[in-house]
Amino acid sequence: MKILLAVLALISAGSVAADCPKAADWARAFYSEHYSFYADPSDRVLQFTTPEFGALLKREWAYSNGEIGHLDYDPWLGGQDGEIGKPVRFSVETESPDTAIVSMSYPFVLDSKHPPERHTVHLILRKREHECWQLQDFITPRGDSLAYAYSLPQP
Repeated sequence: MKILLAVLALISAGSVAADCPKAADWARAFYSEHYSFYADPSDRVLQFTTPEFGALLKREWAYSNGEIGHLDYDPWLGGQDGEIGKPVRFSVETESPDTAIVSMSYPFVLDSKHPPERHTVHLILRKREHECWQLQDFITPRGDSLAYAYSLPQP
């Protein structure tokens, strides 16, 4: 009976890993469904972050209290104004069994008077054994690490 339980545990663990999206697909879905993760104090967002990054997000949410926190710009844009144009591309830059760096590049559109600039953000993903990808850090187009910024002392 113990052997049967061990085999069932291995099979179910394998199916959990098999059901996990690929790193680039995970990042695309996170962007689509949780764009405002940095300002949205929600347990729903926290299930997509590592415990460490989730703790930093919760700290930032409490600190900013719906106002400006450590960053005074939209981390996806790298600015206060502008928008993400099309096409938006997700690609895996590096990947190991437990870590992936996914870049999201897009044309940054400030206004019709300025030609779009290519911007890139990086999502640093971690995967613990028998779990799917989770956000460990987010690097803005300016090169700012949210994990680093959110760990700074509050002024």
